[in-house]
Amino acid sequence: MADAKTILILGGGVGGVATAKSFPEVIELPNGWRPEGVETGRGHTLYVGSIPTGAIRQIDARTGESFTLVEPAGGRSAIGLEYDARTHRLFVAGGGTGQAFVYDAGTGALVTSYTLTPAAPTFINDVVLTRDAVYFTDSQRPWLYRLPLGPGGELPAQSELETIPLSGDYAHGAGNNLNGIVSTPNGKTLIAVQSNAAALHRIDPATGVADRLEIVGDAEEC
Repeated sequence: MADAKTILILGGGVGGVATAKSFPEVIELPNGWRPEGVETGRGHTLYVGSIPTGAIRQIDARTGESFTLVEPAGGRSAIGLEYDARTHRLFVAGGGTGQAFVYDAGTGALVTSYTLTPAAPTFINDVVLTRDAVYFTDSQRPWLYRLPLGPGGELPAQSELETIPLSGDYAHGAGNNLNGIVSTPNGKTLIAVQSNAAALHRIDPATGVADRLEIVGDAEEC
């Protein structure tokens, strides 16, 4: 992440078959943007969040043209982003706000928000979408948050929020714990990185039981 004038560097094609030369190598973002999550949308569309303002920039990866889709707002932050193609919505992890935000990816309008935890310390870091739920990591707390989705991606009520305690090989420690998260295609397994432990965990979303994955090879060679 950068603190001054930031740039987004792209490697290769996005959203289709193309050579790297057909895309700009550098796309500039506004001064002080401080990006974190980057997500793909329809076609060659990218979405980039702003940590301090909660704004989201929409970018055409082929031309480099961009505009602010979600305007800055007090009390918001944009860390991890996830795009739902079924509903054309963006799910956004709200960092230290303890919240999750849902935006219309076409208009940038706030559809709804969820209070994942009302208490500090918290840092809602990343988000992953499966067919029937959205999961959020919290780098400061030993659990996942689950928002169940209805048919076609229908959003739940705040009261339907679930907290899934982590167990198994997961050991919560000082600093930033769970960070980035992805899902297997069938949604039955989540894989998340624990930054402070330099660990990768396979997590059963139904139980929260984590199995630490063995990382083979020299990290310096990656």
